[in-house]
Amino acid sequence: MSIAVLVGVVAAVTVGSRLVAIAVVPPPRGRVATVVDRLPAPLFAVLAAVTVLGSDRSVDPAVLGGALAALVTVRRRSL
Repeated sequence: MSIAVLVGVVAAVTVGSRLVAIAVVPPPRGRVATVVDRLPAPLFAVLAAVTVLGSDRSVDPAVLGGALAALVTVRRRSL
């Protein structure tokens, strides 16, 4: 499988799952809505930390620079 096909499949699954979630799943209310509103930032932070550190727990300067550039350029709370 080529990289372009793999990226296309991943994009289709991501967009499809979000469309189904918007169309089928009702929006959360009450305490659940509060928790869900706070989840994206911590989840992104954990994923970013794992990516920056890598499997051997060493910091690659290119990855660290990319992560810092992403943090500087993001103007919204949610990515």
